[in-house]
Amino acid sequence: MRRLLAITALAFSLAAGADAELPPPPEQFLGHRVGADHKLAPWPRVLEYLRLVDEASDRVAIESAGSSTLGNEMPLVILTSPANHQRLDRWRDVARQLANPDRLAPEAAGQLIAEGKAIALVTCTIHSTEVGSTQMAMEFVWQFATTEDPERRAWMEDVVLLLMPSINPDGQVMVIDWYERYLGTEFEGGRMPWLYHHYVGHDNNRDFYMLTQKETRAVNRVLYHRWFPQVFLDEHQMGSLGPRMFVPPQTDPLDPEIHSLIFRQADVIGTNMSFRLEEAGKTGVGHNMIYDSYWPGGTRNTAWWKNVTGLLTEVASARIASPIRIEPGELRGGYKGLPEYARRANFPSPWPGGWWRLRDIVDYELIATWAYLEAVAENRREILRNFHRMGAAAVTAGRDGSPAAWIVEPEQHDPVAAGRLVELLIEHGVRVYAAEAPFTIGRTSYPAGTAVIPAAQPYRPFLLTMLRPQRYPEVTPYAGGPVIPPYDVTSWSLPISMGVELSEVDAPLPAALTPLDQPVWPQAGVAAAAGGHRVPHAADSVYVLVNRLLARGGELYWLTGAAQGGAAGDLWIPPGAVDPAELERLAGELHLPVAPLDAAPEGSRWRLAAARVGLYKPWVASMDEGWTRFLLERYEFPFVNLHNADFADGGFRSRVDVVLFPDVDRSIIADGKPDFPNAERFVSPLPPEYAGGIGAEGGEQLREWVEQGGTVVALDSSCAYLIDLLALPLSDALANGEEVEAPGTMVRLLVDTDHPLGYGLRREEAAYFAGSPAFRTTVPDARYERHVVARYPDHRDDIPLSGYIRGADRLTRLAAVVEMRVGRGRVVLIGFRAQHRAQPLRTFKLLFNALYRLTAGQAD
Repeated sequence: MRRLLAITALAFSLAAGADAELPPPPEQFLGHRVGADHKLAPWPRVLEYLRLVDEASDRVAIESAGSSTLGNEMPLVILTSPANHQRLDRWRDVARQLANPDRLAPEAAGQLIAEGKAIALVTCTIHSTEVGSTQMAMEFVWQFATTEDPERRAWMEDVVLLLMPSINPDGQVMVIDWYERYLGTEFEGGRMPWLYHHYVGHDNNRDFYMLTQKETRAVNRVLYHRWFPQVFLDEHQMGSLGPRMFVPPQTDPLDPEIHSLIFRQADVIGTNMSFRLEEAGKTGVGHNMIYDSYWPGGTRNTAWWKNVTGLLTEVASARIASPIRIEPGELRGGYKGLPEYARRANFPSPWPGGWWRLRDIVDYELIATWAYLEAVAENRREILRNFHRMGAAAVTAGRDGSPAAWIVEPEQHDPVAAGRLVELLIEHGVRVYAAEAPFTIGRTSYPAGTAVIPAAQPYRPFLLTMLRPQRYPEVTPYAGGPVIPPYDVTSWSLPISMGVELSEVDAPLPAALTPLDQPVWPQAGVAAAAGGHRVPHAADSVYVLVNRLLARGGELYWLTGAAQGGAAGDLWIPPGAVDPAELERLAGELHLPVAPLDAAPEGSRWRLAAARVGLYKPWVASMDEGWTRFLLERYEFPFVNLHNADFADGGFRSRVDVVLFPDVDRSIIADGKPDFPNAERFVSPLPPEYAGGIGAEGGEQLREWVEQGGTVVALDSSCAYLIDLLALPLSDALANGEEVEAPGTMVRLLVDTDHPLGYGLRREEAAYFAGSPAFRTTVPDARYERHVVARYPDHRDDIPLSGYIRGADRLTRLAAVVEMRVGRGRVVLIGFRAQHRAQPLRTFKLLFNALYRLTAGQAD
């Protein structure tokens, strides 16, 4: 009855606004229909059109969510009724209060649920070759601004819809520029030779628990600091030869910490999408397939652990804006939940094949987005109630269950890492406190200032999954069947990857706790010292200090042994090498503890010199190269990118001291082609200036350079190229059918911390392993020297730390990091991604330590 009365009232009010000036439809503005063949609106035109609609409509407003890595604007379009626009601050405040149920009296919560509006977020085109949803956004906003449909007008009264038309606008600019450059050629709609996010490419949707990128942090602030939406739809595209569209619900496995109401609400909203698409004759829509509900790295995924119902849609892709024809025999299943392309309960109307266009993508997404708004509006009260209910349940479980809290141990191997963890949790909206006075739990005493993370808070599920090791749920499709494979990685434990010691406690917490809005960092005072100063190599940001001081010509050393309470590898800054006031400023900025020394340390040491680093950048765009480049910039290593031509003509030899290969397949380095038969027949070509790899001549130049004194460092799969090129006397023990299944798993390393590559690390560390090599070494002849810097443990049960692994016994005692002397040069093989997605902070050191030039020295 309430809905009927609202629709009736709106119908009578339509005439009142009939004379208002309406914004032009997007096809009039663009000169072509949205989604027309071979036509794309560039990002500046999209923004221009959205602002035009904003100016003309009282249902539309735009605010800034921030700016992208390359400085493009990231707008947030606010869509709701004119009356709701007048009270946006109130609706935001209602959402914020419901997100914090323990700070809200029950009767007040009931009043807010009755009064409040559902806040729903839609994000578009994080992956910039998936162009449809950004194009669709223009048409959707215009329809929202101009519709006179009474039902749709009624939905606007119940929902504040937030639309981010692209959360990777840099990639929008790149992809459309590239597409238009080669339109009408054999390269039309083909791949770019660089990443469509400046640093991380497709992995921009793998960053939502580490929050390393500007775009990720912008979305995170919308979700958990400014608007507190209760539902969140992330619109994507997928491959071309399967279903036309995936809508929720998602498939197994389900993470046990996610509240079941998340899945039920996703079912309701997703089912409405399927229903409306079916009504409109849009076939090929499936659910409960492909995409699981386990891993928290993506946009809407992380929201599940924060009481937000996150939903994913995936539409089949065209060739950017070029239509493709798909024959019936080319359609295939073979996915999780769709073993064959045929009618099933979760896929009742298979698409028969034919032409598939960008306009089809736009149409499917328009229908799904309106159906999303409809379902949220029709279930407004339940969505608000359940948002509050899930948060309250988390608080109650944290108060009555185990653990009661996590304590950040005051003594940490890396004195900076604990602050980094606290900083990250605060950015996530987690409540972190500092003890105002010393306290004792059990037999352990803690000083004032100790960071405490109570479990009794609304984001308790997020804390449980982020602060504990993972054990992948081995769900099978039937009794005795194979384990359902994970969609992405299976480990994301922050204490393991960041190297932070936490204690789970169940005893009552100290009564006097002060909320933290930033970490308590190590004290950074720098006292005058006759013997100079020592900085722990274990500290994460010591590399920034070293690189800044080396850039100024500073004299710096790594100590080879403990010195006045330090450890092997600690940085020694001799007296007079840097002004004490400047050192104190840098230490404060970088949160580094600096210890004064009474006298210069005794014993041997290594003098540090900055190496000129050349990072290989293939034209087959590599996300691992992008992540490596991001970290080199963050830690201020001087470097240049090296392309294939730099090797072919030997031009790199006078420009760099270290060549660094990221995780790139051997065949791509050598030939620029994926490593499978007839790859050139099935992979779209690149323009000739971007084709090929280093080639035989470039490989010979690299080999000679190493033998004459150069250093080369290889990560993960690129190690195979160096082993073959230099005929190194070791092998990948897993290359010949030795099966280890570890789809993103944290494993234990045993590290030689007396070796310069192991400086700053602990004897046991955690490494990220995903289909990586493992080395079987041998006693070399006189042409080589080798040192195993890190290896895997002696027993299979000691290898896994977090995540899923099968075949761990095949890793026992194998080498993970090997340094070899080849002629006068040096080769460092790091058999895993030590810098993977900027997440395993502990193993950054294995890479960074390899990027300096060292000269042996003795104490004066």
